[in-house]
Amino acid sequence: MFVKNVNWDSDIRHLEPLGNSWEVPSNHPVIMTTVPLKSEFKKVNNFQEIAHKFFDFTELKKDSFSPSTLSNGRQAHHGAAYGGLIFSQALAAAEKTVDEQFKPHSMHSYFILNVDTKEPISYNVRRIRDGRSFITRTVEAVQKDKVCFVLQCSFHVEEKSSIIHQSEMPKVPEPEVLMSMRDAVPYMKELVEKGEVTPPPAMLARLQSYDSKVYSDDQDLFEMRCTNLGNYYGFASDKKPELYFWMRARGDLSNDERFHRWLIAYNSDSLLVSTAVSPHYTTGFCSSMLFSLDHCVWFHRSEVKADEWLLFECKSRIASGSRATIEGRIWRRDGVLIASCQQEALVRSKSDEPSKL
Repeated sequence: MFVKNVNWDSDIRHLEPLGNSWEVPSNHPVIMTTVPLKSEFKKVNNFQEIAHKFFDFTELKKDSFSPSTLSNGRQAHHGAAYGGLIFSQALAAAEKTVDEQFKPHSMHSYFILNVDTKEPISYNVRRIRDGRSFITRTVEAVQKDKVCFVLQCSFHVEEKSSIIHQSEMPKVPEPEVLMSMRDAVPYMKELVEKGEVTPPPAMLARLQSYDSKVYSDDQDLFEMRCTNLGNYYGFASDKKPELYFWMRARGDLSNDERFHRWLIAYNSDSLLVSTAVSPHYTTGFCSSMLFSLDHCVWFHRSEVKADEWLLFECKSRIASGSRATIEGRIWRRDGVLIASCQQEALVRSKSDEPSKL
């Protein structure tokens, strides 16, 4: 493993490139520890089959689909399904009722009730409108005779561009010089045991439980690489509600463009709530409830590749009234913005006093 000396107090986005590594500037503060920055990317055999099982549906009746599984490593400890899986399955169900020349461009959803991974669910698609340029679908996820999730999805026939502009992609280290979270989690736990770093209690709990489960799960679908572990785990936080992760499907995929979209939609829910709450844990904040209220995704490109490196940029602009709003942008490695997302989350505290950044 490649090792480079880096100060945990720094933001790695400010390091300077040197060959295929990153150099600490000469005016950098005293180095605290050595950080292995580089992990080898190891593809999972038969990944297509592993990933496809989440989108294996039985058609119960016309426009009503039931998935074969709702369980994966990202679900909550009490058996509630991972929201990104519900979102992506609903999108997949909607796409099954639309001609392939129509591409999903706008998806708006509400999480209403927890989805029990042990109970069957049906995604019931309503054909709202079939136009020449746009098609609209609504999907209701029904479990135990209750609607627990609703998705509205619009599809568009590809047209030539009339105006073109785009924001600039953030400058961050390349994924090859960063640690995989599969390596970072045990490494961080070792540093904690040695007393070299001390994450806040809530972050330590996440490291020991959720992250240890998710990033060691052989069924997890994405390789994730954080640009700044100190910020993510709160022991060297800049107290900014923003995160940057490289992500890539853990194996090779077929050329089915729909499947690539479903996987990106699946992962689009993975970091948004964490972006809002992570910097507050450094102030002693302890949540009593975290719950995604809604989730929206816009695909700016119809052809996307989930099995290539993508940068997931997440920022929370405001938190107030026990709700936080977070926006995400997903970038292709060549600087092309392929998708945007937005989410509002319910964030409740065990304290009567709010945490302020």
